[in-house]
Amino acid sequence: MLSSHRGQDPVIAAQQYAVVLVNEEQLDQLMGRPSVRRVNSRFGPQDVYARYQRLKRQMMAGAVVLLVLAAGALWFLAPQPAMASMFPWSGASAVPALPTGASFSVTIASLQSGDAAAMAAARVRGLGLPAFTRRSPGKRQVYQAMVGPYASLDEAERTQRRLGGLGYSGAWLFVDESLRGASDAGHPEVSKGNPNVLLLGAPDRLSIVLELPSEPRQVKSDRTTQAALLIEAGPMPNPVQAQQWRAPEGVDLVDTVSIDGATAQGGGQHVLRALVALPDFAKANIRTEGRRVYVDLTRPLAEEDARTPRRLVDAPAATADQRAGAREKGAAVSEQGSGNGDQVQGTKQEEQYREAIAPLHERIAEVRPFLLSGAQSGSADVLAAIDQTLATLEESLVSIDVPLAEAGQHQLLLSATRVARRGLEPGFTGDRLAHAQKAIDMFDGAMATSTTPAAQ
Repeated sequence: MLSSHRGQDPVIAAQQYAVVLVNEEQLDQLMGRPSVRRVNSRFGPQDVYARYQRLKRQMMAGAVVLLVLAAGALWFLAPQPAMASMFPWSGASAVPALPTGASFSVTIASLQSGDAAAMAAARVRGLGLPAFTRRSPGKRQVYQAMVGPYASLDEAERTQRRLGGLGYSGAWLFVDESLRGASDAGHPEVSKGNPNVLLLGAPDRLSIVLELPSEPRQVKSDRTTQAALLIEAGPMPNPVQAQQWRAPEGVDLVDTVSIDGATAQGGGQHVLRALVALPDFAKANIRTEGRRVYVDLTRPLAEEDARTPRRLVDAPAATADQRAGAREKGAAVSEQGSGNGDQVQGTKQEEQYREAIAPLHERIAEVRPFLLSGAQSGSADVLAAIDQTLATLEESLVSIDVPLAEAGQHQLLLSATRVARRGLEPGFTGDRLAHAQKAIDMFDGAMATSTTPAAQ
């Protein structure tokens, strides 16, 4: 009889397995590996990296806090001028340049005599028009009587028609574009409610134009100092915001123009206040044309020539004895021939001027190359030496007795000297080399068209 266990498979000893559980330390002993001591056993690899990032952020935040605290301490402890100089918008270059444009003038006549042109301008000025004189450039120089300048062609054409009705039918338009595009920053934005400000170039003068929203009922001006002109115009429909402009590079008849608002006394109306900073030698004249207020700036000699012309005297006929004496002595001087005497005196003055100006022309020719090289090197000692030479030259130019016929060119020579000296100042922030080249161009223009000494 078979047992009930006979149906089960027999157990083979070779197929039995034993499972042994060991830890890492026991495994190291079984494998014979050296024991390793765990470092930073409380943190895994990911925990260590997170801790590093957190510490890095904390250090950066602390550095930012220290920087802010240091900047605040510097702001409160440092003098305000010293702090202001640290910021770029505090410098002169941050003030925008005056917008520039072309001017329109009306030429009345071209004459061979400077006195005749001055008399023609004086007659037109008596009619209430802004007339002036200038000597035309070029080899064939003539003296012109002109009216203007104006900011628009309409104004010039209206004046031309008025002159035609007064008998000046031959008057023609003249356009001056010498300052067009001279502004290095284009047309800066004008604050809301403020007038438009424009700088015009014209023959032997400049004009600052204040274009108001409406025609002003009152315009007042006051030369508060030799270097400041205050203008008040109104009423204005809106308050005026403070704004400032500087003169473009190379312009020497104006330095800055500033505007702000004020309230008229007793009326509560808004008034425009404009302050023009200009050299002490510049002369200013205020005029209005509709909505525009013009500030005409001129040099002293040019303005005096236009306003106080010499009287023209017809020379009486000389007697036979006087003509004989003139042939023997080479001049006609008598009580009856006083007109000829004035002419001889004028010729003598021009000869004396030519003799006095000739060595100054030679001195300018000597300084010319040093002006460029000094501006390029930028050496303080070299610039100071050149400036001293130009200062002596300027004193000589001022001391010379200038005849009427040479007034315009002499003033241009003096202006070129002052422009050159401005570029040599230690605080000059512009391009010295370009400024020196501008002064040299002015020197060349003045010397090329001036009268040369007569041949002996």
